[in-house]
Amino acid sequence: MDQETAYLKKRFIDLSKRAEDKSIVTFSNFLNLNELNIFHQTAKELYSSFQISGGYDYAERQMVAFIPDALYYVWEYPIQTIQFTPSHPKFAEALTHRDVLGALMNLGVKREMLGDILMLENSAIAVFCTESVSSYLMENLVKIRRTAVTARLLHAADFVYHPVFQEKDSIVSSFRLDTVLADICKLPRSSAQKIISEGNAFLNSKKIQQNDYLCQEGDILSVRHYGKFQIESTGGATKKGRIKYRYKIYC
Repeated sequence: MDQETAYLKKRFIDLSKRAEDKSIVTFSNFLNLNELNIFHQTAKELYSSFQISGGYDYAERQMVAFIPDALYYVWEYPIQTIQFTPSHPKFAEALTHRDVLGALMNLGVKREMLGDILMLENSAIAVFCTESVSSYLMENLVKIRRTAVTARLLHAADFVYHPVFQEKDSIVSSFRLDTVLADICKLPRSSAQKIISEGNAFLNSKKIQQNDYLCQEGDILSVRHYGKFQIESTGGATKKGRIKYRYKIYC
């Protein structure tokens, strides 16, 4: 076990123990896919129950809430959603996710304080963050590249996000992870197996390093450097026994 993994596991266990000992809900920072995978490995060692959220459905970066058995109050995740829009739309640049993240990092905000960044319609941008940095971001993020932006806080009930997908139908010989990954990412099977063995494939936020792991309908597959996909449905078999299925590509 490397030092980072050991530290994270201890941190999760400590947060869980604190929640149970003090009968309060404690929270992690936002976790990336690898950190979420380490968390899932630690789940059986926790003192408390838990829930996970990134502030909206389909979130990739998520926060863990450690919940004690004896809970006496109503709690909420300390997650805020800020919407940034161009102050002068006619002069706005075509900004990218990288542009937004770079502007946030330049303010000195640590990555673990930030959840997902969503590029919305009409050049709007949604940034999920911890409550502790939301006011700072709203006051200080006034420009992304050369585009002046205006911030406003969104209430959870006001935020509706419909991810954009591209749907595709395909056929595979089996639902093994290496076979499905190779098909979706248009790679030789040997390349897919290397991605899996190196720990760069995640199913439902869990790192899977077994080539013969069987994918299921509804699984969300994240592949580093290739993107995020969802196995939407299976459609029976061909005359030669191959499996028909449909998948979505997150755009």
